[in-house]
This record gives sequence, structure tokens and C-alpha cells, in this order.
Amino acid sequence: MTFAQAGGGGRGAAAAPAGRGGAPTNNNASNTVVMSWSFHRLPDKPMMARLCDDRVGYFSTRSTDYTDVGDKVSEKCLITRYRLEKKDPNAAMSEPVKPIVYYIDPATPKKWIPWFKKAIEDWQPAFEAAGFKNAIIAKEAPANDPDWSAEDARYSVVRWLPSTTENASGPNVHDPRSGEILNAHIQFYQNVQKLQLSWYFTQAAALDPRARTFPFSDELMGRLLEYVLAHEVGHTLGFQHNMKASATYPTDSLRSVSFLKQWGHTPTLMDYSRFNYLVQPEDKVPVELLTPEIGPYDKWATMWGYKPIGAASPEAERPTLDLWAREQDTKPYLRFSTSGQAGSDPGDETEAVGDQDATKATGWGIKNIKREVAYLVGATVKPTEGYDDLNELYGRLIGQWRTELTHVTNVVGGAESQEKYGSQAGIRFTPVAKARQQAAVKFLTENAFATPTFFLDQDILRKIEPTGSVPRILAAQSGILSSLLQPARLIRLAEHDGMSTGNLYSMPELFDDLRHGLFSELASGAKIDVYRRALQRAYVENLNLKLNPPAAAAGAGGRAGGGGGGGGSRPQAPTLDPKLSDINGVVRAELKALDAELKGAAAKSTDRNTKAHISDLRHRIADAIKGKAGAGDEEG
Repeated sequence: MTFAQAGGGGRGAAAAPAGRGGAPTNNNASNTVVMSWSFHRLPDKPMMARLCDDRVGYFSTRSTDYTDVGDKVSEKCLITRYRLEKKDPNAAMSEPVKPIVYYIDPATPKKWIPWFKKAIEDWQPAFEAAGFKNAIIAKEAPANDPDWSAEDARYSVVRWLPSTTENASGPNVHDPRSGEILNAHIQFYQNVQKLQLSWYFTQAAALDPRARTFPFSDELMGRLLEYVLAHEVGHTLGFQHNMKASATYPTDSLRSVSFLKQWGHTPTLMDYSRFNYLVQPEDKVPVELLTPEIGPYDKWATMWGYKPIGAASPEAERPTLDLWAREQDTKPYLRFSTSGQAGSDPGDETEAVGDQDATKATGWGIKNIKREVAYLVGATVKPTEGYDDLNELYGRLIGQWRTELTHVTNVVGGAESQEKYGSQAGIRFTPVAKARQQAAVKFLTENAFATPTFFLDQDILRKIEPTGSVPRILAAQSGILSSLLQPARLIRLAEHDGMSTGNLYSMPELFDDLRHGLFSELASGAKIDVYRRALQRAYVENLNLKLNPPAAAAGAGGRAGGGGGGGGSRPQAPTLDPKLSDINGVVRAELKALDAELKGAAAKSTDRNTKAHISDLRHRIADAIKGKAGAGDEEG
């Protein structure tokens, strides 16, 4: 198939002359692309389906069932899974009639093939929990078989893709009649190695000396790629992400060698819980325990979806499946988070370790980040190269700091959840206790909103830029602040306060605590440094935009974003337009309270920058209350 492109203009090709940073003018160029189509015939006899359960994280195939003439049209939901049948149906453990086979792309670098094979076969213990041995097998692509092709739909293949994309993905093709997975082509992009290098440095360099030398050894990078591929294999086996998992282990236990040897730091490979960043050097945890492995949730969920039950129909399996799912009541590490919990459950976090207590976990994580700043130059600077790697890794380390602190923001206005069905007692959602929310805000004011001087290493900054540290730090701090003050969170605070007879954290209390932390210099008249001045302006501007949103955003509702179970189509909770909530009234009162404190502090300060800053903030507040968008902008 050939595509021809006309020469001449267009915004892209002719934007700049060749040799001056732009693309040259294209003169009737053509490109030939080889494309392949492969069709997969569906089985003559569909596999017996297994019905979905919101408590267990499988991808699904859904259809509307019009054959049921009851009082409503129902939706039929089936989990996606491979067809595994025992050679010996009477044996507790049997090989399958047809094992799951993944071929490794011949383009894969030879040094990674053993790690890829291991990643695929890491799932064997999970299938043993379902009663199958040797259920999943890795093979190299046949060397001299003209009938074998990586594009052939008959084969499941791990594709090695030369690309700058820092990612990998694990889609599958399944029979919509039964949910049977027919094949999978895992997309493994070459530059995922760069992502692993930055993740492992920013999360483990304080604990593993191997992470302080670039490039990583083949042994270390191979283990990291094994982890990535094992996660993607999990997707192709039918498993969704389970962001809840990392919050189901006691946070303190994740520094214990004996606990980590038995349980790992997360119950599943399907969480975005990368490397155990809360371990401290004095814990003397072996480095091999820092990386996730197949965990108890993976084994249990594989059992739930793949173990033969012997019932006559999918409906007849329900009592057994419900019995298995109710194990979650006494074994929290088997729980799964659904999309209905995303954004409100402080344990439903991405990129988190130990988020059963995110405040404590983040405190330990920041200690390691401070240590890792000292390793940046040694890891990245080479005699024959510039400072691009230092610049990028420095930015990614600040990003890790921001990510960990954002986990703490989700404690505020949060409600812990457990997915339940009618066979289980108790409620599904429990608002976080007031003391825990207040402690989270105090932690943020002391750690996120205090100037992070450990990042202001002159040996780093003067190598990568003449200026720029203020916007770097402000971007991270204002992002954390925006997460804390997002309308969905504030609305939850108001609703929790209104519907509870207990003593819960309120929106006015949040603003009181924030003001006292963000503007702590006002009481003493202390000098406000340039980083704090920028953050304080960001706070006032954040509140101004709540009162005076841009025209395009005015009246826009919507829920808070966030990772979670995904893949569902369950009814979602209604949302409240922020204009109709308590937000504007509380924000207006907060701005007036802040203005009063600024007025009292103006006479105390002797620093000229601080005095000018206080005056500017009062001007911005006055404009915000008057209803002027862009408070602090020059008029004219």
C-alpha cells in the first residue's frame, strides 16, 4: 500500500526552512507500508462463560439481553479469560488440554529473552492455585518456519517495538459470546527501558547502589523489564488494574524483611505500586524485595476466574463464586477497587506504596528522595556528555516528590471503601476520621508547602539552567495544592459534614488549617522567601478561579479523575455543580479572613519584597471578591 504526499505548504512541512530547526519542504514524497490482515475463526462451540463480579478485577465483554422479558432490560456481563480445561478433570492438579503459549518476537534483543520467558512463566503459580500446572508457557519464535508469523492471529506474541514511547500494553482478542480470550499481542516499546531507569532511580537509589550508576547493568534492567512484562501478561490473561491492593497491607509491615519475604510490598502485580520506596537504609531489606512479584491477590483472582466449578451453567456457578468473593471480608489483601471508588478512596492510588497510611508512607519516601538528590550528579554526568540526563532526572525526582505528596491530599475528603454484594453485612463507604484528615493537612503544610531546600542544590541547578528553580518548585507545589482544593473534594467535605452525626473534618476547617500553614510568616512578620511568595500567590489565584472561573469553565461539573478498576459501566454517583455548592461562600469567607491577617502583618515586616508581596496579595483578594477574573492583573 503506497501513500503519496503532495509537495508544498501546510502548517507542518513549510513552517521553517530546512537547516533552521524545521522540516524541509516535502516534494511529492511517497511511502510504502506493508499491512497484514489476520482473521480468527470463532470456536464452533463457545466456551462456557463466567459471569462478572464487581469484587474481582477481570476485564469483561458486555451485551444487552433482550431475551429476558422481566421488568427491565438487563445487561449481560462476562469476564474475559482463556479456555483452560483439565486433561484429568478428576485431578486436583492437572495440565491443561491446551496450555496458554506466548511467543517472543525474534526482534527482541537476545539478552532480554530469558527475562521475558521468566516474566510469562511467573504466572504459573497463579494457575496452580486454580488447579493447573504448566498452564502458561513461553517460547521463542520458530527460527525456520515459513508458516509462522508474529502477525498471525493464531499466535499470542510479545512484540518488541523500536519506539521512543515509554510504555508497554497488553490487549487481547476475545470471543464476545463467551469471553474466551483467543490471542494476545503485547506491545513492548523499546524505550520503556528509559522509564524503568528513571522510576528505579527515583524510588530505589537510596536503597540499591546499582541504581546510582547509569546505564544499569543487564541484570538489573532485565529484572525491571521482567516486572513490566509480567504486568502486561496479566492484562492479557484478563486482569484489570487493582489500585486498591497496595493499601491493604499495614504500612509499618512494608519495612519488615520477614513480611516482605512472605507477602511482598503489594498483593498484586496489577497495581501501579512500583518499587518499595518507603523502606529505609537501616532496615537492611535485600534489594530483590524492592520489586513486585506475583502476590496473593493474583493467585486468588486467577483461582476465582479459572478454577473449574463443574456447574451446568454460568448462573449455577454464582453461589460458589460469591462464596469465594466473600473471602475479602476477612482477607483485605484480596480486595479489588472499582471505578466507583476512584478519586474518593484514599487507598485507591496509582504509583503508591503503603497507602493504607499515605501520610506515614510519604514521610519515609521523602527521606529517601532527599538522599537521592545527592546521587543525581554521580549517576548522570559523563566526561564526554552534556547535562541533559541530569536535567531530566532532576525533573523526574521532583515529579516523584509531587506524586507521593499528592497521595496525602486524597486522605482529605476521602471515604474508605470495600466493594460488597447483598450477601455481605455492613456498609461500603466510611468517611476518613477527622484526626487523620487534619494530620494529613498538617503534614502537607510542613512538607509539600514548605520550601524544599534539599532540591535547591547549586551544584545541580547551575549545571542545568541559569534560572528556573522557582517555576520548577511552584509547578510541583501548585499541583499538590490544586489536588487538595479540587471542587469534587470540597463538595465531599461539605456532604460528609452534612450527613454525619459524628465529628468530621469540614471545609472551613480545611481552609483555616491551610491558611495557618501557608501563611505562617504573617504572625511573626518573618521574611517570606521567593518560593513561598509564589506559592501564596498560587493559593490566592486558586481561590479566585473558584469565585471567578473562566467563561469556558463556568458551570462545568464533573467528577474527580483518578485511576481505579476501570472497564465497568456501573451507575455513577450524581455530581453537584460547584456554583450550587458551599464552595463559593466558604472561599469568599476565607479570602476575607486572609485579608484581615495580611492587613495586620503589613506593618510588622521590614523586608521590602515581603511588604510588596503582602500589598499585592491584598490587591488580588479585593479583585477576586469584586468578581474580577485574573485577580492581580493590571487594569487598562
